Amino acid sequence: MGSEARIVMYASEESQAAAAASVGFLRMAELEQCLSDWRLDSEVVTMREAGPGSWIAISPMLENALQISLDLHRRTEGAFDPLCGRMTARWREARASGVPPNDFSSVVGTHGTGVDRMTLSGLEVRFEKPVPWLDFGGIGKGLAADLALSQISEAGISRAIVELGGDMALGAPPPGQRGWRIRVGEGRLAKVRMLAECGAATSGPGYQHIATEGSFASHILDPRTGQWVGRHSNVTVIAQSAAEADALASAGCVLGAAKLRQLLASAEGGADVPIVITCP
Repeated sequence: MGSEARIVMYASEESQAAAAASVGFLRMAELEQCLSDWRLDSEVVTMREAGPGSWIAISPMLENALQISLDLHRRTEGAFDPLCGRMTARWREARASGVPPNDFSSVVGTHGTGVDRMTLSGLEVRFEKPVPWLDFGGIGKGLAADLALSQISEAGISRAIVELGGDMALGAPPPGQRGWRIRVGEGRLAKVRMLAECGAATSGPGYQHIATEGSFASHILDPRTGQWVGRHSNVTVIAQSAAEADALASAGCVLGAAKLRQLLASAEGGADVPIVITCP
């Protein structure tokens, strides 16, 4: 998934920590082999050769990632979409050339979104024309962090944190602390929050944008319209899992932090509503 992974944990024995970390990294590598579109031999990349209308067998790991992603697609009213891989591929080509990419508004307007053109049934998927490409760039790091933390917990270590590219899965707090010290925001507006047993992620344009005279295109696109998002603030989300936080942070850049807060509050009924923070 093109990100550096880091694991911090508190264990009674060094050997226990080493074994737990080894399993955590191994499981993240397995997920990367399944979901990464940076690996030409990954499961999602090999599926790009699939023709429309035929059922394709998928792994349990991919099916689980799709189920989680589709739930978040529904919760964000389409602002998060795990089937916009053709759009992100176009973005990478455009960034290499320095020329802002064309949008996909005509494709979406005529054929619907990527999710509209996929059917999931058990361990099989079917695509319709034009065949969309799977893209877990907006949730993959969170999924990997959650998976690694789960493995570390199963190894008997509860006080741990897993981070991939700034997306974090946090376990029980360090000894004698009420949480892990996590810095949210930038510059003078940055604040330190004490977090534990949750997920946290930040999304924003950062270095991932193309700016020319009179135009600005973030690497984040609105999958509902096929158009690239213009200038926007970073959005940080604190949620029950890193995967949830990762996807919601991406959706927050599309919707705006205020709209995402409103949407989640009405959908969740006031229980365990993720925290959404705007980071200028």
